[in-house]
Amino acid sequence: MSTPRRAASVGLRDFPKLVAVHRAALPRKRLFAHPDLTYLFWESTLRCNLKCRHCGSSCTGRSPFKELETSQILGILDTIAEDFDASRIFVSITGGEPLLRPDLLEVVKRLTRHRMRSCIVTNGTLLGAKEAGKLAEAGMRTASISIDGMEGSHEAVRGKGTWRPTLAAFTHARKAGFRTIEALTCVRPGNLAELEQIEAAVREAGATRWRLLTIWKMGRLAGAEAPEMRLTPAGVRTLLDFVARRREQLRLSRKRFPIRFSCGGFLGARRELAVRPRDGQCFAGLCIASILCDGMVSACPSLPRSWAQGSALEARFSSLWRDGFQKFRETEWRRTDKCKDCSWFSICLGGGLHE
Repeated sequence: MSTPRRAASVGLRDFPKLVAVHRAALPRKRLFAHPDLTYLFWESTLRCNLKCRHCGSSCTGRSPFKELETSQILGILDTIAEDFDASRIFVSITGGEPLLRPDLLEVVKRLTRHRMRSCIVTNGTLLGAKEAGKLAEAGMRTASISIDGMEGSHEAVRGKGTWRPTLAAFTHARKAGFRTIEALTCVRPGNLAELEQIEAAVREAGATRWRLLTIWKMGRLAGAEAPEMRLTPAGVRTLLDFVARRREQLRLSRKRFPIRFSCGGFLGARRELAVRPRDGQCFAGLCIASILCDGMVSACPSLPRSWAQGSALEARFSSLWRDGFQKFRETEWRRTDKCKDCSWFSICLGGGLHE
């Protein structure tokens, strides 16, 4: 019989962290038995006005799919409001670039009418004062704006002339009355040394929080080594050390500017809760679902489309949520290779499904 091995050594001084990690994982463990939809992605379009080098969806100016018409997405949202407690569901509107949809305001108004909170995930270049004001009037209160460095490093991956309008988008959202304005940064070798400058720039512009993540081999980078886009192990440690240090500094100074490392698998007892406020593992199919641009229903838009559970144009969303997603709610199939005998498996479950 093989002996379970630990992914990393944990000493007596780490015991409180170990207890905290196990306690933080309890809500997710309960969701495997009792899934509870509280977070919904709507992949509004795969069209985008930019062509970012690291785009996880390989977006261009044209979508490869027949995207949902206004009446179709409104109808799907209406059934969700009928079948769930809509006030508990947060809807993140992603893309592509959502602001390319001419019916975006109509959809946001419908979400607000159903008491669903909504957020736009945008590259920021099209979020002017007028657009931000109309979204706020429609009931939206949260924006997540991608900014990937200071001017030179940001434009190296997102295109010339994109940095200033992106930075201005934070200010437009703040002046329009958005309550939560999140800066979202993909960290790579080219901007790793700029993190302090990026923080200062987005805070001054109006950001209320900051989420950092690494770049995955998906979309436009699928199958590519791209060393200029992906951090080395030492670079990842530098990033995590920065996040942990700033979180502690902000806690001690009692300044409210939440910073966290985004989902990316279990980080070990010493780092897990130092870089994010709670369990950072994958909740896809447990409390998270996605409506893709063509009406297919999946768990997370970062997952392969082959993992979709069916079409909301052919079946009621609630039936897909109730009767589908079984693979997401089982764990033993993930216990393979290095994970097979690891004592951290009950927490990690093999890492994020998109990896």
